[in-house]
Parts: sequence; C-alpha cells; structure tokens
Amino acid sequence: MKRKIIRVGSSRGVLLPREVTRAMSWDFGTEIELDVNQYRKEVTLKTIKVSLPEDFNAEHLKGIEEQMMEHADVLGGIDD
Repeated sequence: MKRKIIRVGSSRGVLLPREVTRAMSWDFGTEIELDVNQYRKEVTLKTIKVSLPEDFNAEHLKGIEEQMMEHADVLGGIDD
C-alpha cells in the first residue's frame, strides 16, 4: 500500500486508511509506538498494550458497552 507524505502544520504526516485502523482496532486517541530503523529505512507502528488492574470487572464494562450501543443515536458524535 502506497501513501504520500502530507503537510500537517509545520510537520509532516501520513494518513492511514480506515481499513488499516479498523484492522488494528485503532480509534482516535489510541496510543501507538513508532519505531524507526534508519539503517533499513523502515518505520514500524505498534499498538501499546494496556494492562488492566487485577480487580477489573469485565462484566461491568460489557454492561456499559451495551448501554452505549443501545443509545448510540443519542451519544453519537459527542467525542468531537
């Protein structure tokens, strides 16, 4: 897949296609690690693994997710 370098303010950037971010489960605000290998002229992007506390309740989170899905029409776009 080819991409072009674009100007982002005084910096440079590369836009990632939606298919890539979905495949990686990346959303706005997701932290990723960027590794640069100057010798090989390669850049690698990796998901930063998040560790959850031992007392994390997955069922509670599932309930929150269900509520958010149920009310997606009202909640949609509030992160903008």
